[in-house]
Amino acid sequence: MSEEIVFEIDNLSKNFEVGDGKVLRAVDGISLKIRKGETFGLVGESGCGKSTLGRTLVRIYEPSSGKILYKGQDISGFGKKEAKKYASEVQMIFQDPYASLNPRMTIGDIIKEGMKIHKIGNSKQQTDRMYELLELVGLSREHASRFPHEFSGGQRQRVGIARALAVNPEFLVCDEPISALDVSIQAQIINLLKDLQKKLGLTILFIAHDLSVVRYVSDRVGVMYLGSLVEVAGAEELYLNPIHPYTRGLLSAIPVPDPHVEQSKKRKLLEGDVPSPIDIPAGCKFAGRCPFATNRKEEGVPSLTEIGGDHQVACFCIKELMGNMDEGIF
Repeated sequence: MSEEIVFEIDNLSKNFEVGDGKVLRAVDGISLKIRKGETFGLVGESGCGKSTLGRTLVRIYEPSSGKILYKGQDISGFGKKEAKKYASEVQMIFQDPYASLNPRMTIGDIIKEGMKIHKIGNSKQQTDRMYELLELVGLSREHASRFPHEFSGGQRQRVGIARALAVNPEFLVCDEPISALDVSIQAQIINLLKDLQKKLGLTILFIAHDLSVVRYVSDRVGVMYLGSLVEVAGAEELYLNPIHPYTRGLLSAIPVPDPHVEQSKKRKLLEGDVPSPIDIPAGCKFAGRCPFATNRKEEGVPSLTEIGGDHQVACFCIKELMGNMDEGIF
């Protein structure tokens, strides 16, 4: 992994109008850098804005405010030619492999579609590349003439991966790519993605809510809560030394594959409910669920603060949290 920055996200927000003049703030002021060759894991509860962030990066959604810099260039200023090049370099693997594949097209045509749009090679070269990709993701040439409904969930996700790779991307947004699959198949897809990253030199944004999977695949991890990042650190650092109370609560919920350890494990439960993204409270969004919170509304919203070792936390109570790490409060 190099120090070259592929994506620099600066104060990015994405809002959706929901009627009656109300706005849902799905992504709320996120700033983040993703380095070339790394896998950046993004975790958080359902509805926290992870997928919206990923879809904004691939321009399925346009940002409401803020900037997305790709290789130093603001993507909002791209012309038609630049936008098309960007679309080939930044691809997405979707959560539901069946819904993302055209049921009326054969697998071969699905994989070749991107090559045709971006005019990569002639017809024979596209067909040869399609067969090559099928074998690369663990399928066979015979699968090219079949339709999506003839495949299992794991096979369909392999097709989705092959389709994304067909235009030779440099960056992949993997939006919960294993959550719709059987547990027995999940490890195969994860290992496939890791192998492909090594072979092709890909940079990956891996979105998931399974923290144990994210630890396995990621170099760095960002934790999202209600549209904002609350903690960013190297994968091992985050799991061994979590600071934010929300991160600690999430990690506490990971089951341990040892019944004796699991039974004796002390849960660090998060109390209260997640506020509505339509009516976000003033100040710290996590204050209503945090035992360290005080009346800090006048201080505004906490921003990510470096605490050393490329570890960042967005919290007003960092000193109190670090001083109580071993006292059972969290």
